[in-house]
Amino acid sequence: MFLQFIKYNLVGILNTIIGFSIIFFLMFIGISPIMSNFIAYAIASIFSYYLNSRYTFRATNHKASQIIKFFMVVAFSYLLNLFTLQLLLDRMNPYLAQFISAIVYTLSSFVLVKFAVFKNNNKEKQL
Repeated sequence: MFLQFIKYNLVGILNTIIGFSIIFFLMFIGISPIMSNFIAYAIASIFSYYLNSRYTFRATNHKASQIIKFFMVVAFSYLLNLFTLQLLLDRMNPYLAQFISAIVYTLSSFVLVKFAVFKNNNKEKQL
């Protein structure tokens, strides 16, 4: 599990670079922090599924139910992220608020992806 967490975070680092590049660019050109956040997470979630399913959890069977679960996890984690972001925007710099809310997203999404989306894949590898 530790190795998967490391891989998940490596994928996440790349995903974060892409996501924050989109967020900060959109904010720079005048799009609101909330809308910038939404657009970036929508784009990054597709990239995340592809890399995490193939690289982190080595899923070989991409069922529709697995894809649906993944995006449900992303949606739930995004809502936690958005809630955190909205709480922090009035209290601090919007760029720092984006970073802190990303931590909430990362922790919640890893646990849920590992144990809800790719759980059967994890059991097969252990046997």
